[in-house]
Amino acid sequence: MKQANNVPKGNKPLIIALVSLTMLSYVFLNSSSVETIRDYAQIPLDRSTTIPMMLILLVLFSAATAQQALQRAASDPAVKYAPVRTDSHIGIDSPVELVDEEPGDEEDEIRLQTGSEAIFNIVNMYVGVGLWSLPYSLVVGGWESLLVLLVLLVLCYMSAEVLIRLHNRCSLDSASEVGAYLHISKDAFGWWGSILASVFLTGEFLGTAMVLVLTTWDVINKIGVNYSFGAVLSTFLLAPFIWKDEWSNMAYINAFALFSTVIVVLATYFILLNGIQFKEDKSLPSEVSTKGFVNAVGLQMVALGSGTPAVPSIYQQVRDKSDFSRVMITSFVLIAIFCLAMAVGGVMAYGKFSEVLIIDNLMANQGFGSLVSIMVALASFATTPPFIAMTTEIPLAILDREFSTRGKRVLRYGVYLTTIVGCVVFMESLDLILELTGLLCMSMTAIVLPIMMSLKVFRAETTWVTLIAGIVAIIVSLTSTLTYMMLL
Repeated sequence: MKQANNVPKGNKPLIIALVSLTMLSYVFLNSSSVETIRDYAQIPLDRSTTIPMMLILLVLFSAATAQQALQRAASDPAVKYAPVRTDSHIGIDSPVELVDEEPGDEEDEIRLQTGSEAIFNIVNMYVGVGLWSLPYSLVVGGWESLLVLLVLLVLCYMSAEVLIRLHNRCSLDSASEVGAYLHISKDAFGWWGSILASVFLTGEFLGTAMVLVLTTWDVINKIGVNYSFGAVLSTFLLAPFIWKDEWSNMAYINAFALFSTVIVVLATYFILLNGIQFKEDKSLPSEVSTKGFVNAVGLQMVALGSGTPAVPSIYQQVRDKSDFSRVMITSFVLIAIFCLAMAVGGVMAYGKFSEVLIIDNLMANQGFGSLVSIMVALASFATTPPFIAMTTEIPLAILDREFSTRGKRVLRYGVYLTTIVGCVVFMESLDLILELTGLLCMSMTAIVLPIMMSLKVFRAETTWVTLIAGIVAIIVSLTSTLTYMMLL
C-alpha cells in the first residue's frame, strides 16, 4: 500500500536553482568572462588562502554530515525486510511478499542483500570508475589537492546520508534501482524534478558505461589483442552478466571488480617500494596554477561522483535496514582507503611522469604490466553491468508502470546495445564523454540535487550548520564544474 506523502509541495527551490544555474552559465559563457577566467587561471595558486579554505570546508561539511547521519539513523526502519518480487510496487515500510503477476515465472523472486553485499556494491560504485585518474590530479593540483579529495569524500558521504533520509521520508512506488532516486526527486520537486534528475542520471550512467566499455577495449588491445577482435569478444562475454539486475546478484561481480582493483593497488606499491629510476627529477612541480587546481577538482569529482545516485537503490534492497549505519561507515572508510592509497601511491611511484590514467604507467612495467592490464580489464568489465541496469530503470521509473521481468530484460539488452553503438561512434572522444557526461552530470546528481531536495523537504528540521553547508556545497560544485568546462 502506498504511504501518505508528507513532503511539502512547491517548487521554489528548484526554480531558484535553475535561474541561478542559468545566470551562472551566462556569466561563464560570455566571451569576455571566459577570457578573464582563463587569464586568472594562469596565476599561481595562492596556498596561503587555498589550504585554510579547504580546511574550513572540511570542518563545515564534516559537522553537517554528522548531523545528517544522526538524523538519518533515527529514521531507519528497525525491521528486517522479507524477500520481495521484482515486479511489485511496495511501500518502504511494507516488507511483504507479493505475488508475481506473470504466472510460472519463478525467477522473478529475488534475494535481498546482506550488509556485506551492500558494502561491496557501494564501494565499487564509487571507486570503480575514476580511481585511476587520482594520481594525475595530484600532479596538476599539487599535494594540497589531497584536501580537496578529503572534502569531496565527506561531501559524497553527506549526500548519501541525505538521499537515505529522503528515501525514508518520501513515498516510493518502486523497488527498482534508479527508480528510488527518481521517485525521491518527484516527491521533492514534482514531475519536473524527476524529469530533470532523469536527464542527468541518463547522461551519467550511460556515459560511465561507455567509458568502462571503451577502457576494457583499450586495455585488451594493449595486451596485444587486435582491437576489433577484443571489442567483439568482450561485448559477447559481457552479455550474460546483463541478464540479472538485482543488487544481491551484482554484489558478486562488484566484489570481483574490487578484488581486481586491490591487485592493481598492491602492484603500485610493489613498484614504489622496489624503486623506479628516472633520468629526471620526478618530484611534483613546486608551483601549481589555479587552472591545474581546478582540473584536479574536476578529475576527483569524476572519480567519486558516480556512486551517490545508486545509494538509495542499494539501501532499498538491503535486508536489514536497521544495520545500514554500519554499512555506510564501513563502505566510506574503504572508499577513502582506496582513493588515498591509489592517489598517494601512484604519484609517489611516478611523480610528475604520472599519466592521466595511472594504469598507462603500470601497464608499461615489464614485470607487472600484463597482470595489471588483465586486472584493469576485468575490473572495468565487472563494473559495467550495474550501470547498464541503472540506466534501464530510468524510463521504467518515468513511465511509472509495471513491466514483466522479460520486458525489463529486453530493455536492458537494448540499453547495452545502445552503449556499444555509442562506444563505436565516440571511440575517439573518451575524454569528452568523461568530462561532459561525467563531471556535469555527476556534480548535479551527487551533490546539487540531493542537497536541494534535502533543504526543501527537511527545511523545518534544517539547522544553521546544515543550511550553510548545503548552500556552500551547491555554489562550490556549480562554480567548479562551470570553471572546469571553461578551461577545457
